[in-house]
Amino acid sequence: MKKLFLGLSLLFLGSAASAVEPNVRITSYTYINQERKVAELCGIVFNMHKVPTYVQVTVDYNGSRPAHYNTLVGADGRFCTVVVTYLGTAIARTF
Repeated sequence: MKKLFLGLSLLFLGSAASAVEPNVRITSYTYINQERKVAELCGIVFNMHKVPTYVQVTVDYNGSRPAHYNTLVGADGRFCTVVVTYLGTAIARTF
């Protein structure tokens, strides 16, 4: 009975570990022109379960006119995109 319980526990823990949500981290956010409106945003996705994976970047999310950009993540989990920003804020999530 103890072996059955141990086996079921390991099976449950293994399936719970595979259900970890992908985590997106922005690694760089650099302005690339004089007017400070265009920026290059790069990041990495951790715990990626499938390829291809897409990231949605929302720029100026706390302003009155947020903008959404979608980008494809490489097999290594890294991505970069060029965005137009007025407030200099951004968040990213997978979908």
